[in-house]
Amino acid sequence: MLPGSYLSSVGALVDGFALIARHIFTQFAPPYRHTMKTQVRLLGANGNSLEFAGERRMESDGNLLGDTEYRIVYVPAFAVASEEALATLLDHAEPVTEWLRWQRARGAVLAASGTGGALLAQAGLLDGGPAAVPRVLRSLFRSRFPKVRVDPGATIAEHDGVHTCSVPASEWQLVARLVDRAISPHTAQWLASTTGTDGEREEGRLTSDDPLVSSAQFWLAQRFAQDFKISALADLLAVSHATLLRRFTRSLGVTPRAYASSLRIESAKRMLRNTQISVEQIAVMVGYSDVRAFRNIFHKHVSTSPSAYRRRSTDRE
Repeated sequence: MLPGSYLSSVGALVDGFALIARHIFTQFAPPYRHTMKTQVRLLGANGNSLEFAGERRMESDGNLLGDTEYRIVYVPAFAVASEEALATLLDHAEPVTEWLRWQRARGAVLAASGTGGALLAQAGLLDGGPAAVPRVLRSLFRSRFPKVRVDPGATIAEHDGVHTCSVPASEWQLVARLVDRAISPHTAQWLASTTGTDGEREEGRLTSDDPLVSSAQFWLAQRFAQDFKISALADLLAVSHATLLRRFTRSLGVTPRAYASSLRIESAKRMLRNTQISVEQIAVMVGYSDVRAFRNIFHKHVSTSPSAYRRRSTDRE
């Protein structure tokens, strides 16, 4: 965080994860209860207390030193006196931009809102792709960052795992997207629905009143893109493999494995709609090492190829 960060911009992420933590803990009855391990840390460039817009202060949780790797790195919008003042800040931002590049190189999903996007651009992380930029900063971006494609019609944009948001009203939607990419599509959909930002609702979302099945759904949503064993899920839930299959299929009409496959396809569809990531890379990201197998399964679920689905989605915009 930089001095002058807006409380609302920081709060979207902090409160979003607080909502998720409460949801995860309360949605299941014992013995199926989960506790979220992910934590939010507020970091300052030097580890001193954080100064927000309006001169409010808060203790930081640390600084940008050390080799701690994060799953999500979010740069909130911050107040700046003028375009010239922002340019001066960027000229002296190398320690922060170097840290941002280091986190991205190690797989972190990066995001920024408003003026925070200028730090991502200064780090070179937006080169070659679209960016959602506040109206007042578009001329600065075009002159200072000619390799960045400013998208005037976008409030949220994504390029190679780096997200930008141009207006405060879309910050909650941005947080849901970060949760989708870095934690769980299932949890992201719940957060979007709770905060009223679910403009893209899941098609055919299956829900269950059986707490065991709901817990199994949550477990699968966390791991659908990984290699997993249903027997490990059954052991976690303290039931036999046969009992899990019977109750899951009776409640949702599909097996756990088929349900995980549907999560993979829904995640792939979102990436095809919202990003320019290649079909081959998306296949790997959602759990398919064989791209041909991914194309076949996608066609079975959607009745068209991934490339045709992307073209159709683009044509509708």
